[in-house]
Formats: sequence, C-alpha cells, structure tokens
Amino acid sequence: MKYDLSAVEMLKMLGYDQSTGGEWLEKLKQEKQISLPKAYTEFMELMVDCPLLGTSNLWIGKMEHKTSAHIPCTFYDQLQEMIDDRKDCWSKRPGKYERSLYDLFQLPAEEWSQTVDNYLVIGSDYAGGMGEFGIRIEDLQKDDPPVYWHKDADSFSMWKLEHEKLSDFLLNVLIEALACVDYQSAEYELETKGWRYEEYFDLKKDDWVASKSVLKRYGIDYAAIKKYKASSGKVFCCYDENRNAFFVGSTAEGEMSLSAINRSDAEHIFLDLDSLEYLFEEARLCIKDREREDELSQYYIYTKIPKTKVSLSDYCQADKPPQKGENGESICPVTAKREPLYVLCSGADFMEVITGVLQKKPKAMNGELLEALNDYLQTRNL
Repeated sequence: MKYDLSAVEMLKMLGYDQSTGGEWLEKLKQEKQISLPKAYTEFMELMVDCPLLGTSNLWIGKMEHKTSAHIPCTFYDQLQEMIDDRKDCWSKRPGKYERSLYDLFQLPAEEWSQTVDNYLVIGSDYAGGMGEFGIRIEDLQKDDPPVYWHKDADSFSMWKLEHEKLSDFLLNVLIEALACVDYQSAEYELETKGWRYEEYFDLKKDDWVASKSVLKRYGIDYAAIKKYKASSGKVFCCYDENRNAFFVGSTAEGEMSLSAINRSDAEHIFLDLDSLEYLFEEARLCIKDREREDELSQYYIYTKIPKTKVSLSDYCQADKPPQKGENGESICPVTAKREPLYVLCSGADFMEVITGVLQKKPKAMNGELLEALNDYLQTRNL
C-alpha cells in the first residue's frame, strides 16, 4: 500500500498524463507578468479546464456551476476592481470594509505594499464561498512555496498560512475531490476514463460507516495515512498496487466513509450494491431478522437486460412494483441515470426461493442460492 504519492503521480496513474495546459499557463504568466512555481505548472498542465476538479477549491478555468471561467489573478487586481466599483459612490457611513478600501484608494498603487501584501489568488472555498487561497507574489520564484488563506470577513492584510508547501495544497484539493465529500464531479469524470467508484457498505449494520478495523481488513494502516482538511472533517487516500486501486475516505463527526476507485473491468473490492450477490446477502439478513423480513418481499427484482438466467455479478435492483399505464401496459422503474429496468421476479418469490434453500441448508453458499433461483426462473418461464 502506498501512502506518499504526489498529486501529479496520482493524476498520471488515473490517466491524466497529457500536457494540455501549457498555453493557458503561458498566457497567465504573460498577462500578469509573473513567474509560476514548478509545483503549480506541473499540476496545472494536466488539470486546466478538467472536469475532475470542476467543483474543487482550485481555479482551473472551467468550473461547474460557475457562469464564467475562474482564472488566477492578483489580490491587487481584485482590490482595484472593488475600488473601481465604489469610487464614484462611497458610502457616507462606510463600514470597516469600505474604509479599508477608501484608505487604499487614497494611496498610489505603488505604495499599497506598505499596508497590504500582494498574492496570486489561485482558488477559493467552492462550496462555502468564505475566502480565497493565494501565494505571495514574492514567493512565486520558489518551486514549492507556501499557500495562504484569506477569509472574506477579515482585513485585507490578514492572510493565514494554509499549507507550508503548494504541493500539499494541490494534493489536498485532489484528494478532497476524489473523496466526493460535497460533489460527485470526480466520480462522474473518472467513469468516462474507465474507472469505477465502490462505496463501502456494512450490510449487517445497514450503514455506510466504515472503521479502522474495516481499513485493516483491506490492508490499510490508519496510522500511516495522512489526513487532509475538507469542507467538513478530514479526507485521506492511499494506493493499493496489487489491486491497482485507490482507497479514498473521509472522517467527520466521529464517522468514517470509505470508497475504492478501481478499473471498471476489475473484480469488485467491496460487495457490489447493484448485484444479485448483494441481494442474496440482504435476503440472509432478512430471514434472520424478523424486523427486516419484509424489506425485500414487498419489492420487485429488476435487471438492466431482460433475463431468464442470472449470475452473481449481474445488475439486480429491488424497487417498487411496476405501475400500470393508461392502456394497461406495465411501466417499470428506471435507474438514476434513466436507464430502463426489466422485471426478473417479484420480491416475494425471490424470498420464497432463498428461504426454501436456507431452511434445508442454513449454510448454503451463494452459488447454491443462484442455482435455485435460476431453476425457479426456468420453471416459471416454461
């Protein structure tokens, strides 16, 4: 298990290995007459306008849900724009914020540095809109400079250290995006590149919460993983070389979630919640727990393709019974992506088959349950 991959290494392993942002970066340098840190250029060459970070705290150009591109700019540019918006109508009773702007307005721009430091603003709090991230202009010559945070409500001169290294900030941004704490943008984007997200679900507890013991079960040393700040709680990531899979997770309010990102054609790491195998495991619990015995029987079992014979890995979903249309036709539910579903059997029949097998052989394997279900499906369709 690897715990120390850089953001650029991770991107290349995920398939983002083509430099597409060179022109964008060069234009930024020319327009702002600045240098750009090596850590920033290496990362942004791969991520300019990329949907993977479209809802992240890093400005990459095209951002989801934003009406215009978000491009890095200097803090002085922002202050000058605010002054230009207000200089013809200064409030007669300005608040502290307005007074600070007015004081800068009275000074020549070349003297602003006496009261306010300048920064290259490279991002902002996407979800909360509470402030911005920046690099001191004088630090732009460094390969891996510190990143600072300015809260909107604070004075213009109050910037606090966020990360001692820009590379750590970029890794933080990437891991938070991969963890899908607030948005699913990274999941949707990675699916287009042949990756699959699997979220850990504890079937016995009927809960999405993981634990340190769950991490250990999958070869993850909780003490070895580095935790990064997120909009709420912490996020973490590590890479399993044997499975070619990334494990990403988040912790908040004493609870932990865990997801695996692996190739869509690889074996599932966690129990696939959309598989027949999952429904078998759920049926076992329903039989053991009387409070849950009606959970499956009241539904219908659906597949994405009409079938009379299924395998453990086939897509199977329990959902409400088909509805009747105006002409008496049967209308089935659809997936979240609007894909059509087809009835495999009723949940009541499904439970009857599984219960019958387990009454005769309580420790029957899923393969035996599969054989019994397929026998029923063949008999039903004769």
